[in-house]
Amino acid sequence: MVDKQRDIFEVVAEQPGQGPAAFPELCTALYERELQFLASLHVQSAAGLQRRLKSLSYYVQNAARAMLTSSCPCELDVQNASWQAPQKTKLKATATLASKLEKWLTSATNKSNADGKALLGMSVPVLNFDPRLQQVRLDSIDRVDVQGRRVHCNESGWFTFTGESCETMGDHLILAKPERAWLIPAVCGHQWSHKGRTDPRTLSLRELLLATTIDWRQLT
Repeated sequence: MVDKQRDIFEVVAEQPGQGPAAFPELCTALYERELQFLASLHVQSAAGLQRRLKSLSYYVQNAARAMLTSSCPCELDVQNASWQAPQKTKLKATATLASKLEKWLTSATNKSNADGKALLGMSVPVLNFDPRLQQVRLDSIDRVDVQGRRVHCNESGWFTFTGESCETMGDHLILAKPERAWLIPAVCGHQWSHKGRTDPRTLSLRELLLATTIDWRQLT
């Protein structure tokens, strides 16, 4: 137990401009956020909540370390455990959105001998064009149906290789190729209402962990 507590105050290789206090500050912000989230949940048993609390330290510290060493081009706000970058005036799909995704998915399945394994676990942006509140969220690919030319995302369900949602409740969802243009608003929590830009949302711990797996140096 002593070792785990000491880990919170260890010095981690920070991003430029971040001091040695960045790691404990990040941990504190993440703990506060997750405890508030857990307190708002309707849990069926105390045992289920206890299991989540036991694993909280592990995931919080992993997320804090990964955020500090991430190659993300956005500014890291350690006090709020978030990334910040200028926000577009509105969320707009480009004319090449579908063709870029299809080319990327086809190339990835060809390289992995048509089994799609190269895509599994990949962090991808899902665009939500709901008229009330538009967002770009991070999700991850967990299944690939090569013959059916579709991929399954952990939270958003099935999408075709051209990005259309196959889910009955996914009318406004579009899968996009992982590019800076979509990933930056995703990791920063940018969102838009019918009036334009609105306050950024807070990313879940799961999304933060997905964000830290992105290799920004390989992106266009």
